[in-house]
Amino acid sequence: MPDRTSPEAQAAPIAFSVILRGALPVTVVAGLVTAVVIALVSGLSAGVAALIGVVIAVVFFASGVLIVSRVVVDTSNPMLFMAVGMAVYLAQIIVMFGVLLVARQVQSFDSVAAGIAILVCVVVWQAAQMRAWRRARVPVYDAVAMPGESGTDETVARPAAGDDRGVR
Repeated sequence: MPDRTSPEAQAAPIAFSVILRGALPVTVVAGLVTAVVIALVSGLSAGVAALIGVVIAVVFFASGVLIVSRVVVDTSNPMLFMAVGMAVYLAQIIVMFGVLLVARQVQSFDSVAAGIAILVCVVVWQAAQMRAWRRARVPVYDAVAMPGESGTDETVARPAAGDDRGVR
């Protein structure tokens, strides 16, 4: 069982909540504005299809962040993090493919309007996620003690035994 009191385990929920708080509201607002513009330009049915596209995009991204945040509790293991992230992404793509196949069968569904709304949401989500991550200043590596900070010079990287590179 993972240790929930470790700094890595405590930083994981913070990092994922930063992404959701930074990207979700901005994406929803941008999606709603897009749906309103599409409804004004192309009619009410296109606006409804755009709203469905917004819901699809928001559920796609938010569910991925939520699932990875629940499954990966040890963020110090990058291989686990990457494996879970890729598995969740693959599952999302398969579900998205199924949703698009079903939506394609509905005759009154305006796929162009939905596609435009999804595209706007994708671009806005990615930009807002990057902005939120940069502003959060979540540490992604452990700080290394500099010589003299801990009172000893043992933290200085030393060549391995038998390694004479640079030492002459």
